[in-house]
Amino acid sequence: MRIKYKDKSYITDNDLKTTILGFWPRVNIQNEKLKNFFKEKYEKNFLGGDDLISYAQPLVSGGRDFSKLEQEILEDIENPENKDFKDILFRKTATGIGRGHSLGGLSGVVLGIHGTKMIDSGLTGLCASRSLVTSSRRRETGTGDITIPESLKNHPELLKEYMQISEEVFNLSKEFKEKFGKSGGVETFNKVIPYNNPADLFIVLPLDTLTTINAEVNTDKLNPNGRFIPKELYSLVEKFPEITKEIRQNIMFNQRIEVPRDTYLHYTVFKDPSKPNYALEKGKENNMNLNPKVIDVYKDFTSGFMKGLQNLKEINKTLMKITDSKELHQKSKEYVYALREFSNEYNESLKVKIADTLSWRVWSEQKRHSTLRQNVESVYSGVNRAYNNINKLWPIIKSANSESNFEKLEKILPEIKKNIIIDDRLKKKPEIIIPYIYHTAKQLRFYGKMIENNFEPRDTLYITPKNIKLRTLENYDLINLIDLEFPLRLCNTCEPERKAGSWKKREVISNAVPELDYFLKSKCSVGFCTEGKYCSQILKQREYNDDLHKQTKQYMLNKAKMKI
Repeated sequence: MRIKYKDKSYITDNDLKTTILGFWPRVNIQNEKLKNFFKEKYEKNFLGGDDLISYAQPLVSGGRDFSKLEQEILEDIENPENKDFKDILFRKTATGIGRGHSLGGLSGVVLGIHGTKMIDSGLTGLCASRSLVTSSRRRETGTGDITIPESLKNHPELLKEYMQISEEVFNLSKEFKEKFGKSGGVETFNKVIPYNNPADLFIVLPLDTLTTINAEVNTDKLNPNGRFIPKELYSLVEKFPEITKEIRQNIMFNQRIEVPRDTYLHYTVFKDPSKPNYALEKGKENNMNLNPKVIDVYKDFTSGFMKGLQNLKEINKTLMKITDSKELHQKSKEYVYALREFSNEYNESLKVKIADTLSWRVWSEQKRHSTLRQNVESVYSGVNRAYNNINKLWPIIKSANSESNFEKLEKILPEIKKNIIIDDRLKKKPEIIIPYIYHTAKQLRFYGKMIENNFEPRDTLYITPKNIKLRTLENYDLINLIDLEFPLRLCNTCEPERKAGSWKKREVISNAVPELDYFLKSKCSVGFCTEGKYCSQILKQREYNDDLHKQTKQYMLNKAKMKI
């Protein structure tokens, strides 16, 4: 339900829209008799997951001729002993649905979702899912894009204050972007903007991942302490029966959500803050240290491991001397294959656990990488800690802003940095850092006002800036350190806060595991840069220039194009 404010209409947390963009499996029916039956009975002309998987299941104990599948379905439909085709499917599917993942990943749906930016934090990073979502650091947003929690509708004075605070932040973001471009900490300033603006999400969801989201919402419903999952996830789950029925997966879906068996992982910040949390406990054990810290290391470097590591190093050193673009591209792929083979074989030989601190914004980005095991504290404990800290400092912050006095603010920066992300670029721009902290504080104080007025905690998140710090735990194995995850985060194209934090992590990891120091590099360690423009990272590893960069990248793309 949209809300009108000053003759304009604004989206709320109750305006989620979903569109089915595709699904699998699907077979368009060829048999005319079967096609007519499905059109009359279900208004469909295809076989969906319920149909195909139900009839495919027997292949685990025998053969299956898929070319005769339609005929077999038709024979069952025409058999006078069978009353209802739905019952046939239910019985067939019920024999295997308790197996879980063996069936739960065989079917699924692709959705286009339009809602608030909260769907990013709530839905991306599901273990068996992939997605694209509107980026708050790339999207052009204006004051007309402000999202309003529907609970503010009957509180005109609070709604007015909410809109004034939000409009000021949106206008400043636009002003700074026009004035400074992408430099000078503008990207960091945008972390002041909460998840209170629209977003579109393209997401692929296997059946078991639908079940995961359903389970999260149902768990939240059972919590006697209140609701902590955003309303938009509730709205989405309410649509699942209709969505799965439309794509003929509702029999399996309804069976699967009733089976007492867990589904895939999903790392989420939307937790009850009154319950124990491992990441926060470890943060407190380490005195809430703001820098990454290795808290546990397991190493079992056998003679085979050391031999393989040395061999990999020699391959890489040879690769870094190649200057012919064709040979460089070929050898870079050979190195990646060798790296993959080695890290897969010896992945269990190394485990590194790191206690870290990230902004809510960057945590939402980090959790997308589903190969990295990780944990995070509740966003509610993070925002409450930030509010209590900032509220004590409010008189100084307010005075510094009204006087444009950075020296006043500078004295309390160490205290503010305990709970708010402030990068070094901001310190060089007083005209940005002063309003950055001031508007962070204003929003957090309004969060406090909403809590005092008994709003649900999840409604207060729409005024919570994304720059609040959250305590995290990251569990790196060999694959994520030298192959999949970590090299991407050392690249200059990575989000600035995350890149800076990754280089700090590189130092502590290298100290804990010096054997891997040579391999803790950005992704251009494959011998050339695959980005549009290269940076100094590759120049630290090899001789490199514009010609080699352009020629190698062009050769790579030409080779791909020839296969189309």
